[in-house]
Amino acid sequence: MSHSSRRPLVLAVLFGGSSDEHEVSLRSARAVLEHLDRDRYDVRPAGITREGRWLSAQGSERLLQGLDPGEPGGAPRLPVGTECVFPVLHGPGGEDGTVQGWLQLLGMPFVGSDCAGAAASMDKSFAKRVLRDAGLPVVPWTDVTREEWEAAPEGLVRRLLRERGLPCFVKPARLGSSIGITRAETEDELRAGLRRAFVHGRHALVEKAVGEARELEIAILDGDDPVVSAPGEIVTANGWYDYAAKYESDDVELHVPAPDLPPRLADHFREQALHAFRLLRMDGMARVDFLMDRKSGRAWVNEVNAIPGFTSISMFPRLLEHQGLSLGEVLDRLVALALQRAHGRRAPRLPLETTEVEEEFGGAATASGR
Repeated sequence: MSHSSRRPLVLAVLFGGSSDEHEVSLRSARAVLEHLDRDRYDVRPAGITREGRWLSAQGSERLLQGLDPGEPGGAPRLPVGTECVFPVLHGPGGEDGTVQGWLQLLGMPFVGSDCAGAAASMDKSFAKRVLRDAGLPVVPWTDVTREEWEAAPEGLVRRLLRERGLPCFVKPARLGSSIGITRAETEDELRAGLRRAFVHGRHALVEKAVGEARELEIAILDGDDPVVSAPGEIVTANGWYDYAAKYESDDVELHVPAPDLPPRLADHFREQALHAFRLLRMDGMARVDFLMDRKSGRAWVNEVNAIPGFTSISMFPRLLEHQGLSLGEVLDRLVALALQRAHGRRAPRLPLETTEVEEEFGGAATASGR
């Protein structure tokens, strides 16, 4: 069925998930569901618990409201009749290519980057290597593993002090929303930051802190004529945009567009953002973050996010609103892009009738909402 058909498109919105960004996903999903045009879409919420169990329609609604789902959930499944999927998932298990790969196997159209683009952008170290090798500036970093930390913690700390110095940032390699990130000013804080990062996975990276950094962000909405927003700027009271600043603090200022940024420099950032988007083989949407040293004017690509936040305090919708696009219009374009891409990539395509999918996967995955 084409998007222009009179019958509303059956659109499943995925949210929740087992990552530490579960709550952020719920906030984004509420905003997406509020702004989807119900004349265009037959919207089916599809929630995933913190344990990674997929819920029924009733359980999904309860999860969305912040309540106990009232059911244990089951294996991955889509609501009956789903024709397109909108993943509003953040972090591992949703933004890292896993869900995208499953949907590709089903032949199901979905919003955003495919398996390759999502996986490449999610891993901070991998993304840095791709961007650096293409000539884009990235903050120098050192990769570290949990095994190195457990085998010789003091030797690792000495190496990091020698290579990156203080202050520095310790980051889990595959997590977003600033979760698990530590700004270390002392050796003890560096040790604590490593312990914290390895709670979230086997791989982490350590970057030397940029002196007095401006945090700039650009939104990309893909298409034949991509929308690349003007840079916006985030100003925080504590000097960096941690989880508390993003979601719990009133001491954050979001400036759209970024003030006192020469037009030629803003255009340069926009060109770099789109280049990064293409290098990482992304689709649909992204938010590209930069750091710029206030004194020297030197700038680096910081991160590229495949599924940016959609909340009322998120930069992605604000940046595109400044470009003249409402959130509803952005969502429409993202769904249209998903359908357009699916028409150009029809194989492999598995049947979506419940019984046939169950037979294909032995009950492990189903399009059934039951």
